[in-house]
Amino acid sequence: MFLVIFRKFVFCTALSLLLFSCVADVKIGDSEENLENNNVNDENPDYRKSPDERMVIGHQYTNIHNIPAEWIVAAQANLHIVYNHTSHGSQLISGMNALEGFPAFSGQYSWDDAGREGSGIDLDDLGIPGAADLSQGDSEDANGDTPWAIGARTLLNNPANYHINVVMWSWCNIAGHNIPRYLRNMEKLIAEYGVGGTNPRSAQHPVVFVFMTGHANSGGPNDSSDSQNRLIREHVAAHNRVLFDFADIENYDPDDNYFLSLNVQDDLAYNLHGVGDANWATDYLARNPNSEEDFLVHGTEGYTPISSCAHSPEAGGNHDAKLNCILKGKAAWSLFARIAGWDGVP
Repeated sequence: MFLVIFRKFVFCTALSLLLFSCVADVKIGDSEENLENNNVNDENPDYRKSPDERMVIGHQYTNIHNIPAEWIVAAQANLHIVYNHTSHGSQLISGMNALEGFPAFSGQYSWDDAGREGSGIDLDDLGIPGAADLSQGDSEDANGDTPWAIGARTLLNNPANYHINVVMWSWCNIAGHNIPRYLRNMEKLIAEYGVGGTNPRSAQHPVVFVFMTGHANSGGPNDSSDSQNRLIREHVAAHNRVLFDFADIENYDPDDNYFLSLNVQDDLAYNLHGVGDANWATDYLARNPNSEEDFLVHGTEGYTPISSCAHSPEAGGNHDAKLNCILKGKAAWSLFARIAGWDGVP
């Protein structure tokens, strides 16, 4: 009993510190010009700090064995997540499903869409009314509010949902979308529902909002995806927000080899001698036969491998690309452990 109480105390303290630190001096009325000037290049060290210094979950967080078991337990006991997405965003869910069923993990990474006690982490998949994802919800009403932000308010203002303490959305294709609008609406929600927020529920039931980047678009640095993602990373770095860096997990393999400069695509294909003629998932798995990642992608005795991973492969593409989902599922658990209080240090 003491251990349970202690864990809840640690989680509540960590969540309060996290949310309080997120009440930064960002101005909700920041102009689009100011937000668009929040750019950063790949060499900028500010958003690429070591994992324990900033809550940016990217390729550095895809080793699930770095997460102390106690923080997996804490996340399962204390987090109540709601996540909206379409096909690309489903990669996290597909990866989590694969991890949950992998025999070597003995059910350690369990999750439950219905939030049943004792069934793993509570993650309400597609539980936010309104827009299915950030791309579909990229419009605003007379108050400057997006459909996805309005849907979140509808969900969070219902007392039956006061247990929800983490809210996430993913992008489909981020190209061409209004990133300043996205950032403004995220900041509005944080100001309303974070610690010290203006919405009454925040006093006892504060919420963490997770920013997210969009998938690779094969154009290399500063293309239609990367340029947008840089705006988001810079904003997160400037205001100490929480980010799931979806694109970063595609830009780097687990050995820290960098592929954005080789025009990486959303299925991990890249340009070696021609357009998309190589795939870093294939390269990595060939270097690591009979590894955990190999078994998760291709299967092993007593385990059927991951059955599908949206866009990985693309039609006729390389099925090794399902590693994309495995790594994003592992990074999702790192995200949840960090929110629950883990400092990011193995």
